[in-house]
Amino acid sequence: MTTRLRRAGFAALAAVCAVLGAPLTGQPAAAEAATRLRVDLDQLAPRVVESTTQSVTISGRITNSGDRRVDKIEVRLQRGEVLDTEAGLRAALTEPQRTDAVSRPLVSSAFQPITAALDRGQSAAFTITVPVSAEKGALKLDKRGVYPLVLNFNGVPDYGRAERVGALSTLLPVLAVPGGGPAVPPAEPTQLGVLWPLIDERPRRVETPTDGSRTVFADDGLAASLSSGRLFTLVDTVRNAAAENASALRSLCFVIDPDLLATVVEMSSGYLVRAADGSVFQGSGARTAQLWLDRVKELTRGQCVIALPYADVDLAALSRANTGSLVDIALGETASVEAILGTKPLTSTIWPDGGTLDSRTLATLAARGRTTVIADATRVRDAAGEFPYALGTNLRAIPYDQLVASSLAPKTPVDDSGVKTSSIQNGLATLVFRGGFQTTPGQPVLVAPPRRWSATAAELTVFLQTMWSLESQGFIDPLGLDGLVSGPDHGTAGALEYSATDSAAEVPAPATAEIAKVDAVQRDLVENVLFEDDTRQVDPADLVKPMRYALVRAGSSAWRGDPERAKRATSAVTDQLNALLAQVSVTDPGRPLSLASKDSPLPVFITNGLPVTVRAKINVGATPGLKPEEAVVVRIPAKAGIPRYLPAEVTRSGRFTVTIWLTTDSGTLLGKSSRLELNSTSYGSITIAVTGTAAGVLVLLVGLRLVRRIRAAGRARAAAESDL
Repeated sequence: MTTRLRRAGFAALAAVCAVLGAPLTGQPAAAEAATRLRVDLDQLAPRVVESTTQSVTISGRITNSGDRRVDKIEVRLQRGEVLDTEAGLRAALTEPQRTDAVSRPLVSSAFQPITAALDRGQSAAFTITVPVSAEKGALKLDKRGVYPLVLNFNGVPDYGRAERVGALSTLLPVLAVPGGGPAVPPAEPTQLGVLWPLIDERPRRVETPTDGSRTVFADDGLAASLSSGRLFTLVDTVRNAAAENASALRSLCFVIDPDLLATVVEMSSGYLVRAADGSVFQGSGARTAQLWLDRVKELTRGQCVIALPYADVDLAALSRANTGSLVDIALGETASVEAILGTKPLTSTIWPDGGTLDSRTLATLAARGRTTVIADATRVRDAAGEFPYALGTNLRAIPYDQLVASSLAPKTPVDDSGVKTSSIQNGLATLVFRGGFQTTPGQPVLVAPPRRWSATAAELTVFLQTMWSLESQGFIDPLGLDGLVSGPDHGTAGALEYSATDSAAEVPAPATAEIAKVDAVQRDLVENVLFEDDTRQVDPADLVKPMRYALVRAGSSAWRGDPERAKRATSAVTDQLNALLAQVSVTDPGRPLSLASKDSPLPVFITNGLPVTVRAKINVGATPGLKPEEAVVVRIPAKAGIPRYLPAEVTRSGRFTVTIWLTTDSGTLLGKSSRLELNSTSYGSITIAVTGTAAGVLVLLVGLRLVRRIRAAGRARAAAESDL
């Protein structure tokens, strides 16, 4: 009872700070209260208010995500002052919890009850309809522009008093004032283009065998994504929209990762999936992969397509790691998109993660030829004229609209206010703002949604329908991105900004350092170690190619901000390389070997399980009693074993162990080392010298003794003769 009273007292004290329907910003108790409910928006109708609109209806679900039951939950709709400037929109998008719709609403509807009680973890549906007229309790939408709206949920938490328990903020565009005349389009419609990204969450392949066996995937998540998940939704939504509107694709440009297409092709012919315990099982998405690929081919035929660098690689990170050969591979795979889809992608067009690139990477791109970078408009410095902007020789920039891009990106709350946002609705609002309210007539707008867009099918459908509705009303025209890429520059720019924050966002340095290390070994193998064998006719470059592509995948931008997964990706390539090198090794004889003389050679047997000839150096470890000659270089034929006898000098007899291993000329270890057990019955040169010296001394001593005896015997005879 005492504990219950104490908790009730604390809750009552917090409630003293609250005003019904207002946030408790800046207080710990407010943060706890505001996050008691999770709000999920299902529908908002209409998405754009026009002259015929009579009311706004919002429906969705609330879930009790707090630590106690909430009673008497009710909801009302609040709006703030109209936003008619870009600065106002940016502020509302950046800090939705600080809009006047949250803290000082100009208009509020009456509270409507939702449910009498909601226990922890329970959910309840809600629907609220509010008129847009000027009557009391209505939204009073009397100006054109974009309005901030907030769904404000009040309730009574257990042990507490009435307070705000959840909120959802969004933007509502008003293209024409309800009850007034229809919206009049501008004389010069806004030119609009939309990037439509088809990029997997991350590279899936962890092992591409060189012997023709099936590819191994890290998981089977791609099958789910292609059958009914995110990638299915991105394709199916456009297909359905295009079936209703033949001109629906004119504003879209598909951005496709070549690695995703290659992976789907691999899936369609069967693949394996590695379980957490290391075992593998048959993947389930072969048929799904083929169906999805066929739909993409049909959808992109004759359309604008941009091919990303292979595996959506982090070009800046690989450039910083001095892995230019991997950058070349990543950029060179755009041709594979045409080979698979039958549609030629835009020439040398890059959409970097983060919307910018460093000067070193830009120089690398320019050296390859005329390159267009689709960049964040806020990162383009000293722009003059219209885009495309010339950045220098062979380098140009087409900026995407950062306002629309930021509005489409899901927001992580910057504080504990608990104010959730609706990214698709905010994106529609900024889209309407660009088409209906911006002051520069005919200004081109390129929309770049989140790179791995996870909007629902309903949200994507509404987005496309709204875009085409604006087009049919004359507010926007399709932007010919392919014409901009192939056409001349219309302006100039000084550079792309690349800050320390951008550098910190790259694939982690430890991962790229390991990538550079493995890359150097692989290049050494192809250039100096592996050679085509006449009997097998396998190109060493083809043998190493799967691992080189795996290295590129290890540098994918998917690993940005995820050091652990980046480490696992590079470790998987290192393991594959070590497995390849292990196929060339010295065979252990398994029994002691006897050496009968001081110059008996050391017998070794070398095996090569690779389908190419291998050039290797035989190394003998330092062992007391054995003096090997210099390291011997041998060439081992493909799929064969060869004996070799290593010259060595034995300096002592007895039993000892010798370690023998193989390396490349640059020192890379090949296979495992072998330990030879040796029995020597030979006398080495030192032993012979010592023995010879000892024998000589012995002979000398024996001779001296004989001389002394002879002399003694002579003296005895002389003495006897003198006595006679």
